[in-house]
Amino acid sequence: MKLKKVVEAIEELYPLWLKEDWDFPGLILGDGEKECRKIFFALDPAEKTAMEAKEWGADLMVTHHPLFFRAVHRLPCTDPHGKAASILLGSDCALWVGHTNVDSAPRGTNDALCSRLGLLNTEPMERKGEVNGLPAGMGRVGELEREMSLEEFAALCREKLPKTVQGAKMAGEAEMKVKRVAVVSGAGDSFLDKAIDLGADIFLTSDLRHHPALDAMEKAKALGRPMGLVDVSHFSSEFPWFDFALQDIKNKLGCQVECRLSSLCTDPWSEIFI
Repeated sequence: MKLKKVVEAIEELYPLWLKEDWDFPGLILGDGEKECRKIFFALDPAEKTAMEAKEWGADLMVTHHPLFFRAVHRLPCTDPHGKAASILLGSDCALWVGHTNVDSAPRGTNDALCSRLGLLNTEPMERKGEVNGLPAGMGRVGELEREMSLEEFAALCREKLPKTVQGAKMAGEAEMKVKRVAVVSGAGDSFLDKAIDLGADIFLTSDLRHHPALDAMEKAKALGRPMGLVDVSHFSSEFPWFDFALQDIKNKLGCQVECRLSSLCTDPWSEIFI
């Protein structure tokens, strides 16, 4: 199958119109006229995952994180992004990135995060329309199957999400009861106020900063309905997307392609000292 047909099929699942204005997902490297039989999946297009793709003989690498977050004017192999690009180009492996469009899409990063935690009756925190008859938009809000304590929920996150040294950080009273949960995969502290407005008992995301987290908890408390926070690693909140992605893309393309997921953890943190 031609690469351009593979990309068309992938973008039917994760349309580019769902992206945020500052984002540039899609086909980053590669020739659409080339044949594509092997698709390799990884969260990050890093040197070590690019080498995995090369050694497997991948024709296309699909990642969630972009190769470039900002415009570049040089791409030497001494630069980590340049090194990854040179490995992929040298092995004739294309690169397709699904970033904020995958965050918003049905069965994207946020739906996969909800699925891992068993959340029910989920809907986008900010709706952007529909894809294939299903609601799309950033974040999700839903309900736990049963009410539990904040501490139990934090333990559930630690158990169900990919293991990293961070585990799950919790803010709030350990025994407070939670059932309505808002989630944003990746760095989501810009959605703290939205989580409060939606009446969430708890907000799960990554990369929470001191002042936004503290301010949100104080705001919720002042409204008479305290909200707990759970902060997991960026890697842990987004990697569950592959629970869906490999299956959905394989189903879309049938037996014409072979899919494989990276075996590497690209979470950058290796140790915590307390």
